[in-house]
Amino acid sequence: MIQRSTGGPTMLAAESDISDISDIVLQESIDAVTELNGLLELFGAEIEKTGLVDGYMVNLRDARAEYLVSQKVHLTPEFHNLENTYHHYKVALSGDALNLNARAYHNRGIVQCNRATGSEAERNVLRLWKLEEIGAIAILDDGDFGKAPLGTLLLLKEHGEIEDHVFVAMEHLISLFHAPLQRALQQSFLQEHEESNTLEQSRFLQFVVELNNLTSNETIFQMFATEMFRQFAFDGLGFFLLQGDALVCKRVETADPHYHDVCHAWSAFMRNNPYALDATDGGVSHAYLKHQALFFPDVQTIMDLPMSAKDRQSLTILETPRTLLLMPIGERRHAIGVLAFFSLQQPVAIPEEEQETIRHLAAHFGKALSKIDDYLLG
Repeated sequence: MIQRSTGGPTMLAAESDISDISDIVLQESIDAVTELNGLLELFGAEIEKTGLVDGYMVNLRDARAEYLVSQKVHLTPEFHNLENTYHHYKVALSGDALNLNARAYHNRGIVQCNRATGSEAERNVLRLWKLEEIGAIAILDDGDFGKAPLGTLLLLKEHGEIEDHVFVAMEHLISLFHAPLQRALQQSFLQEHEESNTLEQSRFLQFVVELNNLTSNETIFQMFATEMFRQFAFDGLGFFLLQGDALVCKRVETADPHYHDVCHAWSAFMRNNPYALDATDGGVSHAYLKHQALFFPDVQTIMDLPMSAKDRQSLTILETPRTLLLMPIGERRHAIGVLAFFSLQQPVAIPEEEQETIRHLAAHFGKALSKIDDYLLG
């Protein structure tokens, strides 16, 4: 039998030196890669080199930290053919039933479960994937544990438990990869934002072109409302157009059929009670005459304040009005009405830049509507 020494001080020092050299070499390899996919490939290769686990998933948070997204997937051999299926798989970071990864992320630590200690749902997952244990490690900055994690590293073990030395080894790799991964992830967020902006600009131009080509009142109201509901979380939109010496509610569109009855009642009241061209008659009149948007982040906070009788009845009919935005239609010298955006379930955050976008869209809507013959009389 060959007896192996546990190593004296000289041997331990030598092993430490070798480890330091390996880290230097690895760090040079890491520093040579700047894009996210390349770093994830290198990170995965280093995990696999350890031979300590049978599979893993690298999950990184999205730009809003609402989800963990599987960016690198290495399943056990039997399930290799499902790796593409689970690439970019999302796990919610909020909710009542947080999974293992989400718990590790929020706890900024390690969360394990096996067939003996896991919940019924977790035991079912382990049986399905033929695993004995799984463990999730938060991908943290070891220099500042107060920072939000970049994501999690999920470890898969087919047989036996994931021992402490495995987590130590993985945390060491995380410490080497954290800063480069953070830079690359931030760069990917910026790139996604730029691509999203480009796509949104293209869609905006296409929408304006289509809007200007319409020749039907029915179509233009519905198309404009659909686009507004796609971009902004409002529940309803009222179209008030100048007709003679009054602002008449010509149309009301809803984003959700659930609010159809409420909006129908509101529309009926508004049609029978048009706004006069007098700023004291209500918010719609004021927005039109001053050619200035009126934004109320949460109507519930102002219900006790003085307002015109028409406005109060209007808000009462809506039952649970929250955010209200009144936006003039058209340019200052050629204003033709007011758009009344409202939410009924919860407040909608509309920062200045988004209000400016709505202002531009309202101007285009006004120009398109002006091209349609007899639009004032419907």
